[in-house]
Formats: sequence, structure tokens, C-alpha cells
Amino acid sequence: MTKTISYLGLGTMGSGMASNLLKAGYELTVWNRNAEKCEPFRRKGAPVADTPADAVRDVDVVMYSLSNDQAAEEVVFGTNGILSGIKEGQIATDMSTVLPATSLREQEAYAKRGVDFLDAPVFGSKNESANGKLWIMAAGNKAVFEKVKPVLEHLGQTVHYFGKNGNAAAMKLVGNLIVALEMEALAEGLVLAQKAGLDLNTVMEVIKVADFRSPLLVSNGQNILKRNFSSSFALKLMLKDAGLIERFAKSLESPIPALRVVEKNLAATVALGFGNENASALIRALEKQAGVEVKARSAS
Repeated sequence: MTKTISYLGLGTMGSGMASNLLKAGYELTVWNRNAEKCEPFRRKGAPVADTPADAVRDVDVVMYSLSNDQAAEEVVFGTNGILSGIKEGQIATDMSTVLPATSLREQEAYAKRGVDFLDAPVFGSKNESANGKLWIMAAGNKAVFEKVKPVLEHLGQTVHYFGKNGNAAAMKLVGNLIVALEMEALAEGLVLAQKAGLDLNTVMEVIKVADFRSPLLVSNGQNILKRNFSSSFALKLMLKDAGLIERFAKSLESPIPALRVVEKNLAATVALGFGNENASALIRALEKQAGVEVKARSAS
């Protein structure tokens, strides 16, 4: 039974997950590159480690959510990285969005030390992470998955098992491809509606009920109309993920023509200086081309 956990990476997603592990009663040790983000956990009694190697010593499960493949490379394989401190019998769980090849490289390195490994990325953003309502995918040895599943259930509303290592990382990229295309469709649609002179509040009423509705379209559409681009998933991270999807699809010779359009608009919006805004801000590049601002009319 899992009692002790270390969580590494306390960004937008990791901080919410780590907080929920504390609430669930696990003995938690934390580490983050920027130590300031550890302070709320220190105040709640969680030990703060100086290095990844220190963080993972003598815990049952090691969990981490990092920003990209390079961060995983440094935190897992680097000097004083996880591999320097982890021991046989422990379980490592990577909850980052990375290439499947990165997950497989991690799995191989852990196996040499007698450490079990799951890739377990998530769908959802800031609110879902904070409220333990993520949608979690996991891949690796089934018996190891069953051991870690009770922990994951404190973090997500659903947990899906995908078989061998790398498969959950692959599913994450499949899902992010769909998300990117949905966001582009929403942005193009709202700009076209604005140019056509439609009442955007009524447009959103239709989007809420029509057969193409989705929570993603509804929440982001409403925020666009309010000009609320506060970040729950930064646009620059969606651009990063688009690059991962492109590399993954190329390795499998799988066509992704629509993603290349989205990637172009993401890059254009980042170039305009909006990379730290929410991914829905990709509409800003289209607005500039169209010469409009998509905004709900004030009530008269």
C-alpha cells in the first residue's frame, strides 16, 4: 500500500496534483526547480528536497509533471537527477506531456535499476488539477498500474489503462491534436461570425446545444467573448505540444495537414507576444488578419 510519495514539478498542473495528494493523507515530499513554489507545501508540513535525487529517496512512489522533454531529460537523467537517488522496488510515474520515445527511454533506464515505471499524462488544465478532476491515462505493467491506481484516483475523475509503456504518452498526443483542431475551429468560427455581423452571445447559445458542442468549445468561447485570456493552458505550451505531435506523426508516417495550419497560427500569436495567455488566444492572429476583435456586445 502506498503511503509515501514524492512529487517533482510544481507548475500549474503539478501544484494542484501535489495538493490533492496532501489532502488525501499521503506523506509527501516535494521538489521544484524554482524553490519558491515549494513554500506553500513546506507550510503544510511537506518536506522540501534540494535535488530530484534527494526527493525520491525512500518513498513508495515518485511522481512528476514537467514542462517538456528537455526538462524530463534534466530531472530524470541529469546530475543529481531522479536516477541518482531512486532504488529497486520503487515506482516512478511520469505525468508530463512528452514523446512516447521519451517515456520508453525512461522505462528502460528505470528497469536497469529494478524500478517500475508508468507513463501517466493527463487531460485537463488548472481547475481540473486543483479539484482532482483530471482525466488520466496510464501505461506500463498492469500489476504496477493497479498499485498506483488508488493514488491516481485522488487526482482524476477517470483513470484509463493503455497497456504497454509509451501508449499513454501516445494517447496524450492524439488528444492534444484533437484539442488543437477544436481550438482552431472555434477561433475561425467566431471570427467569421463577427465578420458576418452575428450576435455572438446567440452564436454561443447555439454552440452550447448543437450536435458539435463540447465543454472545450463552450468554456473557451465564453471566455473569448469576455476577452478573458487568463491562462489555464498557456498558448506557448500548445505550440510546444504541436511540435511533439508533428514529430510523432512523422515517425509513423501519419498525415496531419490540419495541425500544420494550427501550428502556423499558434506561432503567429506567440510572435505577437501572447504566448503566456491561454491557448484560446490563438484567435488573436486571426483577428489581426480579419481586422476585427471578437467580443460580446454590451447589453443595451
